[in-house]
Amino acid sequence: MKKFLSYIIVLFVVIVALLTLQSEDGNFSFDSLIGSDEFEIHFIDVGQGDSTLVITPDKKTMLIDSGTKDSSKVLIDYLKNIGIDTIDVFVLTHPHSDHIGGAVDVIENFEVKQILDSGFVHTSLTYEKYLDKIDEKNIPFTVVKSGDEFSLGDALVLILSPDKPMEDANNSSIVMRVEFQDFSCVFTGDVEAQVEEEIIKSYPNIQSVCLKVAHHGSDTSSSKAFLEAVTPEISVIHVGKDNPYGHPNKDILKRLTNINTKVYRTDLDGTVIIKSDGSDYSVETTK
Repeated sequence: MKKFLSYIIVLFVVIVALLTLQSEDGNFSFDSLIGSDEFEIHFIDVGQGDSTLVITPDKKTMLIDSGTKDSSKVLIDYLKNIGIDTIDVFVLTHPHSDHIGGAVDVIENFEVKQILDSGFVHTSLTYEKYLDKIDEKNIPFTVVKSGDEFSLGDALVLILSPDKPMEDANNSSIVMRVEFQDFSCVFTGDVEAQVEEEIIKSYPNIQSVCLKVAHHGSDTSSSKAFLEAVTPEISVIHVGKDNPYGHPNKDILKRLTNINTKVYRTDLDGTVIIKSDGSDYSVETTK
């Protein structure tokens, strides 16, 4: 009997340890992540870069961007530790290294079923390696445009931009709105005010619960008109601590305050996790 009780105690300790297991950056636990029947968005803390994971209740996954090459281990560890082995849709919003730097490592470590790309051609070695890896793995590759839409399991994805070839990478960013029942979120890449204006002309009804703030909170983006069109209850900024660019810009933070949105920042809050049952939602942070 005593041996049996000892076994039960040891088993209990092991289970508790697993539930509180943390990644190398010490930021998250298993119990708050994969396993629910809710719609989830994980704004992953990859420093000065973007990477966001969308998970539908029927466990379809969409990864939007992959951070920098230097942060790829953090990203890979995070995805593996929450039980991800397949990425149904991998979206690379534009070919700057803080958005596609970890793409090769993602493709190496997970089954990627589909890649969506802005179509903007870049001459960097990072971009060339990304294309080579796609070719090596024979992954279906699609250039999307404004008006395209598709189902991601229980969710609907609408592409808002680009609607035409642009001269710079930032304004070529894939902008999309993801909707799950009454919950929705707009993802903006690094798109700037010029394109924001075009989006709200083409899609005047883009009000959403959540907004991924464009370009790390730079003053190139998040125009007053665009923010008022989206009127998000939650705004999330992917930004690195003590970054050399001054992101997020103070005027942009004030502009966000003026629309009464709750602002989360990965430099201050760590990974930001939003869960929704399609009506209500909750927000968790890892710092």
